[in-house]
Amino acid sequence: MNFIAEFRQKHIRFALSQLKSIQALRAIAAISVMFAHLYGVEKNHAEVNPLLSPLALSGMAGGDLFFVISGFIIVWVAGDWTPGKRSSASFLYARVTRIYPTWWLFAGALALYLYVTQGVPWDPTVIGEESLTGTEHLIKSLLLIPHETLPVLQLGWTLIHEMYFYVVFAGLLLLPAAWRLPAMGVWTALLITAIFAGWSTHHAENLTALVFSPMTLEFLMGAAVGWVLKAGWTKYAMPALLAGIAGTVFAILSVDFLAEGVDLPLTRTLYFGPAASLIVYGVVALELQAKAARWAHPILVHIGDWSYSLYLGHLIVIAGLGRLYFPVFGRYGLIASLGYLYLASLAEITDAAVAYYLFERPSIRALRRWRPSHRSTGASEGSRAPAE
Repeated sequence: MNFIAEFRQKHIRFALSQLKSIQALRAIAAISVMFAHLYGVEKNHAEVNPLLSPLALSGMAGGDLFFVISGFIIVWVAGDWTPGKRSSASFLYARVTRIYPTWWLFAGALALYLYVTQGVPWDPTVIGEESLTGTEHLIKSLLLIPHETLPVLQLGWTLIHEMYFYVVFAGLLLLPAAWRLPAMGVWTALLITAIFAGWSTHHAENLTALVFSPMTLEFLMGAAVGWVLKAGWTKYAMPALLAGIAGTVFAILSVDFLAEGVDLPLTRTLYFGPAASLIVYGVVALELQAKAARWAHPILVHIGDWSYSLYLGHLIVIAGLGRLYFPVFGRYGLIASLGYLYLASLAEITDAAVAYYLFERPSIRALRRWRPSHRSTGASEGSRAPAE
């Protein structure tokens, strides 16, 4: 029995169950983004200097971690599916039904709020002087189609990148399994060439800009981690994890998310992408070695389950609470800020849990019954990972 087959037999139970380490990382990513926005709300409304440090803005890198995790999960779950249209359709159906219903819930809630308060279901200041109409902006936002400005719920810009990666990967599932890794290598090489040629832009305002976005490299980094772990390479788990943590600290101290004249997508990809990839490799490899992810506390794992709803809903909740809270309690200074941070965090985590149990999970289960079947060429057949 060769090494790969032995590894798969030994660790198949992990392929058939949820990776707790990944769920915990998803929780950390979502909470990090939430604290970056908590800093912004506190700065805008508090009557004293923000209690949170400006370093909290580095929590935006939670989005980079999400991209790496997405690339990893897709390969971990579907990398060895039998090639063909059924596998491609099954994968794409799973991703569409996973992403869109919850996106429509939160984007629709914000559009409804804007309609009640401003008379139109979009923010005219976001559209500005762009050539598109409000209706076109709303439709493209709901469908996650790249356009000149950010979606109606601005966090949706990351989902536009997610859907692009999923569509291309669905195409790769048409290829023989042995061709997929080389194909992703070619994809990576072409993207790097385009970046060096100066074809990438700051914002994915159209399909061309989306295709050449450097942030796709983060998905590909995560996919590479998936291939490495599926091949059984777990030997360097702890050194990789420590290097990833050190790299993240270095990135936090080096990347200014508010700097002008900086190619932020490329900068954050180069600084945070490799560090996040090393962290994902490290924690999953440790879990596969049967060294239980003790750090992955059950609370973190649960929040990881809710992380998609938390990510999409947090800005609505914390911004709305800030508008109500600070006019009443702002005069109490730092105590008011501390109270706001506690209440806003608690309110959003509660909101995420409610949205997950009452809408997100039921919608996934209801739509799964129409999913086309697929088969795996390897031992991970029938596997389930957080993204499925």
